[in-house]
Amino acid sequence: MAKKMLRLTPLLLFTTMFVATASAQETGKLDKIVLEAKTGSVMTSTGGQYLTADVGKQLVDGENMMLGDGSDATVVYYYLDDDGNLERKCTEKYRGADTYVIDDSCVVAVLLPSGSRAAAGIIIGAGLIGAAIIGNDEVSPEPLSSGPNGSIRHF
Repeated sequence: MAKKMLRLTPLLLFTTMFVATASAQETGKLDKIVLEAKTGSVMTSTGGQYLTADVGKQLVDGENMMLGDGSDATVVYYYLDDDGNLERKCTEKYRGADTYVIDDSCVVAVLLPSGSRAAAGIIIGAGLIGAAIIGNDEVSPEPLSSGPNGSIRHF
């Protein structure tokens, strides 16, 4: 029983971390969406004609953004806490000729914390996954051997 619990512990820890970061996504309200950087042709529309968008333009939820060939755009979503302070920001990069809908679905910043916390999270997550794999000794592959006629036999 203790051995089985040890194997489940990494999975439980990983699940807890995932649920905590997913629930963090629910906190804070979207304050503004800003076109922070662009290269090439970037145009936006709220239902009418597409107009050239300049860096610093404040975008709205549901707005369409069209990029030309070889163009890219960086859009930043700013979220405030209940007191009106910046809680987090999420950066999303758009690349290539296409039309994109700007919406409140940016989750990059939530799932990957910034700075050294991201590196620590990746290392811890990889360690937990490795521990779960190493701890799983119920399924072990059978050894293989070549038979006298060259076929593979299972022992």
